[in-house]
Amino acid sequence: MRNFVDEKVTGQAAMYALGMLSQLEACMFEHGLNDGREDYADELAAFDSVVAALAFSAPEQTPSELARKRLLMTIASEAETAEIPVVPRSLLPAPDFHNIKMNEGKWDQVADGVFIKTLFIDQNRDAATSLVKLEPGARLPRHRHLGIEESVVLEGDCRVNGEIFMPGDYRRATAGTTDSEVTTEHGTIFMLMTIRGVEILEA
Repeated sequence: MRNFVDEKVTGQAAMYALGMLSQLEACMFEHGLNDGREDYADELAAFDSVVAALAFSAPEQTPSELARKRLLMTIASEAETAEIPVVPRSLLPAPDFHNIKMNEGKWDQVADGVFIKTLFIDQNRDAATSLVKLEPGARLPRHRHLGIEESVVLEGDCRVNGEIFMPGDYRRATAGTTDSEVTTEHGTIFMLMTIRGVEILEA
């Protein structure tokens, strides 16, 4: 019988197995794995087997000869009339404008009192732009920057490594630097622009 597992760990393991976690969420989950947390490893192994089985879960079906002929005729017809080749969405250029209004998008909770809204991910540069919201007293785990990180405080107060940042204040951190303290007294929202993300240094 499996031991009791935190529902949050179970949910994160399922999302990780499906590749649906944000960059920061995935880093935090991987940190739990690297720390040798058996509940993380057990849950991930269980969901990995489920995801692998999904591809083979449907029974094989042999289409009728009529259905086969219709499908081949449809494919041939579309091939003759197609003028523009089908290009995977991941290879298409980004639109000239990308807008997310204040009441749009989804806030994902990644830790106690910590929420992230992803605004844009540039896969070519391995860069991401997000909004980070900390509730009063919440903090980010100690982490190392794997690339350049820029941030601008939009609301509230944000304390980083002993220095207070207020609305309009800008901060830039170079690759390899570490943030030992990112917290807030009254709550804060700041825009975060990262390249290659971060490495979480604590559970």
